[in-house]
Amino acid sequence: MVGLSEGEKQFLRGGIEQNLRADGRTRNQFRPISVETGVIPQANGSARVRLGATEVIASIKAELGKPSILHPDKGKVSIFVDCSPTAAPIYEGKGGEALSMELSVALERCLLGGKSGAGAAIDLSSLVLVEGKVCWDLYIDALVVSSDGNLLDSLAAAIKAALSNTGLPKVNVVLGASPEEQPEVDVSDEEFLQFDTSAVPVIVTLTKVGKQYIVDATSEEESQMTSAVSVSVNRNGQICGLTKRGGAGLDPSVIYDMVSVAKYVSQQFISVLDSEVAAAEASEE
Repeated sequence: MVGLSEGEKQFLRGGIEQNLRADGRTRNQFRPISVETGVIPQANGSARVRLGATEVIASIKAELGKPSILHPDKGKVSIFVDCSPTAAPIYEGKGGEALSMELSVALERCLLGGKSGAGAAIDLSSLVLVEGKVCWDLYIDALVVSSDGNLLDSLAAAIKAALSNTGLPKVNVVLGASPEEQPEVDVSDEEFLQFDTSAVPVIVTLTKVGKQYIVDATSEEESQMTSAVSVSVNRNGQICGLTKRGGAGLDPSVIYDMVSVAKYVSQQFISVLDSEVAAAEASEE
């Protein structure tokens, strides 16, 4: 928890009210973002994202598996977040475990849709090689290296960048003589298919401080929040998911306005993120 004096709290809230935050940004401005890709050679894809003083790493591991009985036409994706104890003192012990679980659940809600896969921002059907028989299982692991607020948006950006860096090996499938037989698979060591991230959204979190709400809140700003709404939006402006945290209730008209702001800001953020990813991948070559 960030400890602020009463004077510092008033200064912070007053600046937000006047649309001039403590670091010079307006309410709807993100901090500078930087991206590195291919930071974990053993993974199928990986990326490091720095958003201000917040730093996170995401890696993608792809393994062949079998679709579930309930969803034979979909692959599987799991997301796990780990908060390094060195990122902040509150992450030591159970505090870090609770936050890791909260972030993992929020990312799954915003990126993977409901339990049935409906509304998933990551196309699970594209991960199926043979319906009911063979699919890709994607394991997304993310690590919070340093924390200065807005972890959810940073993690989602790192996952999108890591997926952009992901190559799935080309697989040749030979079907069995009967439908009951498991197909034979031959996984290429040389040919890879680039993962399509065109529909993968970013997450924009609107944090309410006083009567106003801001994007990309720092830890100090988050310490003064009453509630926050996180909206996942793709490049077409479609809402893919929404989650809220904080005890204070919000009027439906306020939520509608926050979603509208998130949609507007997301397009700028996606453009900047795409440029950073492209530059990172060019420097890898």
